[in-house]
Amino acid sequence: MTTLPAINAKGNRASTTSAKERAASNVSRRNMRFMTWRERELVKQQKIRDEKPAMSKVDTSIYRNSYKHNMCVEMLKEGFHKSFEELFNLIEQRKRKRLEAGVDSVLWHEKSLEEQSEKLDQLWLHLTKAEAALRVGKWEEVYAARHQLAQFFLSTGDQWLSDHFFKSALETSLNIRLDGGRREAEANCNIGLALERNEQYKLSAEHLEKFHQLSVGRNWTDEASLPHSSAACQHLSRIYTALSDATSDLQEKQNYLNKAYSVAKEGSDPMQEAKAALKLGQNYELMKDSETAIEYLNHSLETAQDLHDNELIGEACEALAKSHQTQGNVSRSIECLEIFAQTSRDSGRKTELVNACNCLGVIYNTMGHYDNAVDHFTSAYQVSNELGELSEKSAVLLGVAQGNAMLNAFKHNMEIPRRHMMDRIIDWKNERCNEFGNPLPTVHMSQPPTPPRVPDPTEPFRQVEGSDLIVTE
Repeated sequence: MTTLPAINAKGNRASTTSAKERAASNVSRRNMRFMTWRERELVKQQKIRDEKPAMSKVDTSIYRNSYKHNMCVEMLKEGFHKSFEELFNLIEQRKRKRLEAGVDSVLWHEKSLEEQSEKLDQLWLHLTKAEAALRVGKWEEVYAARHQLAQFFLSTGDQWLSDHFFKSALETSLNIRLDGGRREAEANCNIGLALERNEQYKLSAEHLEKFHQLSVGRNWTDEASLPHSSAACQHLSRIYTALSDATSDLQEKQNYLNKAYSVAKEGSDPMQEAKAALKLGQNYELMKDSETAIEYLNHSLETAQDLHDNELIGEACEALAKSHQTQGNVSRSIECLEIFAQTSRDSGRKTELVNACNCLGVIYNTMGHYDNAVDHFTSAYQVSNELGELSEKSAVLLGVAQGNAMLNAFKHNMEIPRRHMMDRIIDWKNERCNEFGNPLPTVHMSQPPTPPRVPDPTEPFRQVEGSDLIVTE
């Protein structure tokens, strides 16, 4: 009897299952032939539902709700109630400001924070980290988290958020006791710079003065290895200069500029010191103290020459020229303006070159050196045309100087009562042909013939003997 091979039960079951599926598929295909279009669509939808896993209520809510809503729910579930409160208040505060600004404002078209998932992620990460550190009293970590948020939003251009977290970082720094006040100093610096960006210079000066006070005598440095004390001096000098520009009172302006120059010297930055000296000298000139102005301006010029800064050299020379001219030292004023013009020409600053040439032309024109004045005014006019600007000032000054240059020759021409000189004036009027400086012609000009004499009827007549002519006696 022949023995048959063992039956593969698993293979048989698989083949049986596939046969059943094919049969069911054939039955459903045959059934769908007699279905309406709507019934076919319902079958397809049911098939899709059968293929997808069942969703819970939580999964459905996550799918339906916004990213911000789900994030807030997770915060509350994990117990970060303060983080949720701060985030919610920030969003609502911005909404209120947007409504107050109105539809015509820039704020109205700003993208809402709720719609920016990347920023929400940063808020979630650092707010919860700060709250967790706060619970265990680690103020350094709280400060670090809030400082990182402020720097992040400063880089993204969200100044209102960076200002908020810089302020909260300052409040946190007051609770840190073991760093010698370094974080408090840095927080005051950050707040001062934030207020400067908002053009609140007086409040900015208060915080930067606190930063300077805390950092003096310390070895603290920033990422660029710049000492905090030097950075404080640089920031304060800039703020004091901005405060001086914002006021019109000369004495108040002078006080701010003195402070700016003082802290600039303390900061050991020669460039900033030279700029502060320049501003101070210019203000002394406005206060009619030219002697003191020249002292500060010379210091600024020397420092600028050591630094090879052509722009600062030009500004210092221009200011020095005005001060020397006020004192009557015209020769020194011309020297300064010549340096100003040369540095502007070398550095390619054509606008400053036009100003320097115009100033030189005015001085030479006042002194009666009309040819030099015409040369400088011509240079100013040509450079202004190269800039693509129609300079009416340079054109008018050039015309005045040219008129003054030919005034003496024109006057001399008018004093010579000759027809040839009158022809020169007529030619100049018609064609602007300037021949006033040419020598007078030496060719002899023949006199016109004398016209025949006309007899006077009142005179007595006599008859010439042997002739019929009658002539007057």
